[in-house]
Amino acid sequence: MKDGTEGFLMRYGMKFYRDGAGNPRSESGAPTAIISRFLTEDVQDSLNTCRKILGIIERIVSGEIGSWRHVGNAHVLSLSVDGAIVESLFAPGEKPCRLLLVDFREILRNWLHFLEKE
Repeated sequence: MKDGTEGFLMRYGMKFYRDGAGNPRSESGAPTAIISRFLTEDVQDSLNTCRKILGIIERIVSGEIGSWRHVGNAHVLSLSVDGAIVESLFAPGEKPCRLLLVDFREILRNWLHFLEKE
């Protein structure tokens, strides 16, 4: 990604790409590796899912709702004004990743932009 978003993604050590079969993938090291897996395994190639979660974040930021929780394919996403928490459903000992809501929103915006460009 060479459009100004790479600085933000580099801060979190995140890389977006398509694998040999054309599936979107995200990679990163700790502590955001679980966020990368959430994008790859739960959001996947779905523009609608990305937009839905971004809409929920906007509703939380505006005060319309206080929190939101979603159980996906492999992760649980919890959103509130206090931030975003992603937990693994299949690795119970893995430490959840907690991010500021604005940072999680920016990661999702970058993922959406990546999907739209591809």
